[in-house]
Amino acid sequence: MKVYRSNYQKKIYPTLCSIDSLISWLLILLLFSACGGPKPHVAENPASQRFRDATRLFPIEKSSVAHASFLRANEDNLSDLAVLSKAKSELYILINRGKKGFLKKQAGQWTKNNKEEINFFATADLNRDGGDDLVLILGGRKNPKSQILFNNKKSYFYSKEKEGGYPLTPGIEKVIPVDLDGDGDKDLFYFGSSIKTSARKPYQTMIWINKGDGRFEDLTSLLMPSLPSGIRDASFADYDGDGVVDIFLVYSKGQNRLLLNNGVGKFFDRTSSRMPRILDDSMHADWADFDQDGDNDLLVVNRSINKIYRGYPEETNYFLENMGGGNFKKRSHEILPRLSATKVYLLDGNGNTRPDALVLTSKGVYYLQGWGRWDFSDETRHRLPRYRQFDQMMFGDIDQDKFLDLFAWSEKSSRLWLNRFD
Repeated sequence: MKVYRSNYQKKIYPTLCSIDSLISWLLILLLFSACGGPKPHVAENPASQRFRDATRLFPIEKSSVAHASFLRANEDNLSDLAVLSKAKSELYILINRGKKGFLKKQAGQWTKNNKEEINFFATADLNRDGGDDLVLILGGRKNPKSQILFNNKKSYFYSKEKEGGYPLTPGIEKVIPVDLDGDGDKDLFYFGSSIKTSARKPYQTMIWINKGDGRFEDLTSLLMPSLPSGIRDASFADYDGDGVVDIFLVYSKGQNRLLLNNGVGKFFDRTSSRMPRILDDSMHADWADFDQDGDNDLLVVNRSINKIYRGYPEETNYFLENMGGGNFKKRSHEILPRLSATKVYLLDGNGNTRPDALVLTSKGVYYLQGWGRWDFSDETRHRLPRYRQFDQMMFGDIDQDKFLDLFAWSEKSSRLWLNRFD
C-alpha cells in the first residue's frame, strides 16, 4: 500500500531504581505520547477529494511511454519523474519545477551513448546519499544484463568505472528494489515469467544484496528456495507480523506463492500451509490492512479464475484475508470489478486513513473508496477524470501536499493526475 510509513522500533524497558527515576520516566513517556512519530496525513474533508487532470504541466503530453517511475533526481524535495520512451531507446528525466511544470532533460552521458534497448528500469537510493539512482535491465531475453547508474544529486546519472554492470539469468524481465535483510539498504529482487533454469542455476529469481555503498553480491542460492516458473510480479510486506519483509509472488496460470523471511533475509516457501489453493491467471497484487486488525491483507487481480475457485459467477478479482501470522483465506467481495484486470494500487487517496483501491481493468480504471473493515463504495465517476484507460500507474507527491498524485500511461496516452481537495 502506498502510504507514508514509520519504521519498526524496538521497545525499551528501563530499570527503575527510585521514585525520582519513575517520575522522570513517566515525564518522558508523556512527552513522546504528545509528540509521537509520523502519522498518516488526515484530510480535513475527505468527501471533497478528486483526482484532477494536470497533464498540461508535462512537456510530453503526446509522447508514448514504456515505463516511468517517480524519483528524487536532485536536492530539492519535489518528486521528479524518470520516463522510458515506447521505443525503449530514450530514458529521460522530467524535473519538477512546482507551478512552472516539468522540464525535460537527458539522464546523462551514459544513456545518451547507449545503443542497447532498455527493457525495464527501477529507481532507488542505492548508496544512501539522498538521491535516487537508476537500475536498468538491458539486452535480449537470452542474455539480459543489469546496469546501475548513480545519481550525482543534480539529475545526472553515471556509471562507476568498475561497478554497476552485471549479467543476469536468461529470462529476467523486471527488478524491484527492496530491503530484504533489514539493514536499511535497498537490495535488488530480479524475476521473470519464463526463466530457463539449469543444474547450475536452478532459481527463478535473483537476489542481489546491497553491501551498503551501492555494490552488490549475488546471494540467490543462499537466500531463495527453488520455485516453479511463471512469476509475473511480486508484492513485498510483513505478512506474518515478525517485523521483516516477506514476499507474495504473483503467478501466471498457476498457484500464487508466499515466501516468509526467517528474519535475516532467507526465504522459505510456505504456500502449502499458509495459502488457499486457487488456480488462476493472476496479473498483480497489492497489500493493505483492510480490516484494521494489524495484519496485512492482499488484493489480487486476474485475467480469469478457474470456475471451481470462484465465490460467485464471473468473479475475477478477490481478497486474501490475513487471519494472523501470515495465514490467508480467500475473501470474495462483489464490489470488485467483474472484469479482466491487470493492475491494482492500494493507497489512502482521500485522507480518511482507510485503504482505497485503483483497479486497472479491460474497461478502464475503477476507484473503490475504503471505509474500513471490508466496506467499500464505487467512486469511479465522482473522483476520477473522464479519460481513464491505462496500463500502469506510478505514485508520488508532486505538489508536496502530503497526498499521493499519480502518473498513468498506456500505448495511446499518458496523464498526470493531481490529488485535490477542492
